[in-house]
Amino acid sequence: MSELFHECGVAAVYHLNGAASPLLSSDDPIQASRLIPRMLLDMQNRGQLSAGMTTYQSGRGQLIDTHKEVGSVQEVFRMSHPGKHKSILDEHDGL
Repeated sequence: MSELFHECGVAAVYHLNGAASPLLSSDDPIQASRLIPRMLLDMQNRGQLSAGMTTYQSGRGQLIDTHKEVGSVQEVFRMSHPGKHKSILDEHDGL
């Protein structure tokens, strides 16, 4: 497991006040975090062994929340299981 600490890539999404990104399926800026798994997929070809994201939401009891696991982006975010994938994204909505 020591290989997990040798390389990493970072992707970030920050919502500015105004219009939401046309990449989102909703105009709700709190769903900006839904762009992260797609960004991580683009970076995955660099030899990634794990994936995750941390989101911020001021209205949530826990201001920042993290979802991370060992595995590919597809595995960590359960992208082949639409219901599980949606559940992870719903739980970690944030900016």
